Amino acid sequence: MKKKCIAIVVFILLILIISNTSQAVPTIVEHIDGPQDPLYVPRNVHELGNHPLFPDEELIVSSDEGITEHRPCPELDNPQFPNVVVSITNLTNESWAELWYVADPQTYLTNHDGWINGELAFKIDNIGLNTPLLSESISSNLVFEPGETWTFVIQDYINMFGLQPSLYGSTGVGFSNIGDQLSSGSIIATPIPAPGAILLVSIGTVFVGWLRKNRTFS
Repeated sequence: MKKKCIAIVVFILLILIISNTSQAVPTIVEHIDGPQDPLYVPRNVHELGNHPLFPDEELIVSSDEGITEHRPCPELDNPQFPNVVVSITNLTNESWAELWYVADPQTYLTNHDGWINGELAFKIDNIGLNTPLLSESISSNLVFEPGETWTFVIQDYINMFGLQPSLYGSTGVGFSNIGDQLSSGSIIATPIPAPGAILLVSIGTVFVGWLRKNRTFS
């Protein structure tokens, strides 16, 4: 009877964990390190984007903020092309630990850290040789928090269709956006588990361990 009660408790905890987990769908990416900062993208990433194609769990709003003199990679900057500022605001209820910008095939830039799905990409931060991140509106901790706005620079931005750099309106990262008139690039990010979910996972792990121990000595 005791084991049945424990099993029921563990089951309830698993249900609670699932209900508190983001419903966003992970995106599969392949990355190759490049000329600037180390580029490492984990498997568990999500693509963030604008309405109407992105759900609330992956929703951002983005806008173009003009041209800047900031050069994320000064040695690679071409003065003939503009360095553009883009802002993105987190409309989800989730915090994101890391963000990357991935160009569509028709988009060119020079401050890349490598390639994601075969397309130019960089991590949006202000650390190392490539420093595209200009500001975080809530905390300067490299965490994209709910309601927070980040501004960052795409160096020497060129799009063969003349699309604005802030267009993130179609699903698919890199190669799947060939000829796409709704997007000039993608934002991908790593989700941070909610504190409540982490606590529930820990409690569930303790219960499972206790159950196994009792089975051993019974």
